[in-house]
Amino acid sequence: MPAPNTAADVEGWVARMRKEIAIEPPTPGTIRTPDEIISQLELVDAVAGNALWIVKEADKVRATAAKALLRARAVALRTAEGKNAEVRAAEVDLATEDEHDAEVDAQIAYRYAKGLADLVDSRKSSLQTQSKLVLATYQLASNPRRA
Repeated sequence: MPAPNTAADVEGWVARMRKEIAIEPPTPGTIRTPDEIISQLELVDAVAGNALWIVKEADKVRATAAKALLRARAVALRTAEGKNAEVRAAEVDLATEDEHDAEVDAQIAYRYAKGLADLVDSRKSSLQTQSKLVLATYQLASNPRRA
């Protein structure tokens, strides 16, 4: 059985996907061609499938980290010895510090992955709008004005 994914794995996947969908703006005074926009739309479509998979994996990492934290807290609560509840709570916090940090990292990675999915949607919408504008520009340029 393969090792479970980690928050660091998720963050690495998201960083690679962000690079894949990075689109350089056209230089001022130029217009993208329909072929350029189609190519960029195809790229974003390809990344969209991967983005959904990354969000799913990030959610699994988050759930696994949350379970591990709950389990560690239960064990720590059972073994905590102290004069009062405050001291026992502090012992539990110290005993579960690593699991807590892993859970926080998993939450951050999940939000990062969700941000990627939102970025992909936004990028696709932007490209579709640009496509319509380029098409309209080409149509206007090809229709001679009638006097």
